[in-house]
Amino acid sequence: MKAIIVSGGEAPSKQLLLNEIKNSNLIIGADKGCEVLYNYNISPNYILGDFDSADKDIIKAMEVSGCEKIKYKKEKDFTDTEIAFNLAVEKGAKEIVLLGGTGTRYDHSLSNLGLMLKALKMSIILKIIDDNNIIFLTDKSMILKGNKGDTISFHAYCECVKNLNICGSKYDLINYDLYLGDGLTTSNEFIGNDIKITFDSGILMVLYTKD
Repeated sequence: MKAIIVSGGEAPSKQLLLNEIKNSNLIIGADKGCEVLYNYNISPNYILGDFDSADKDIIKAMEVSGCEKIKYKKEKDFTDTEIAFNLAVEKGAKEIVLLGGTGTRYDHSLSNLGLMLKALKMSIILKIIDDNNIIFLTDKSMILKGNKGDTISFHAYCECVKNLNICGSKYDLINYDLYLGDGLTTSNEFIGNDIKITFDSGILMVLYTKD
């Protein structure tokens, strides 16, 4: 089951949002992210949050149109995005795409990156996607798909990713210990359609990026 969460960061383009909801089973608007759904004439299953940053008239209109509204107090232990994540998990989502999860509020962006780790530990795929980036975590070796010339970067999301191998890229790597904060694996490139990554242990952040 795939869930889409639209949060209150940088608004996704309409085309990106439409592409992501094609095969989704659940759409959740989190606080100001509800405005994006409303402006694109997309009706979510749930709207939730403390609604401190959302347009009150829009929230009311969405509620009247039949969207289920879940309101929380402003003083709470979770961000609106994490509440939306928890709801998606509760409803059975095994794949979650977070739109509007990045933006000018770095504190919220970092919290959302932390949700990827929470999801990974639950064996749930969580991707943070905007019009320039696709970000996810993996703790397993895998083959990554792309097109020739696509930019891809890797960062350790733990103390160390042991014996990292990158094969089939412009800048291959053999048996490298990638430590947290090491920028060596930033801005690599596809030379074909596949890049194979293997490592012995650790958590790797994968970032497909474009300008």
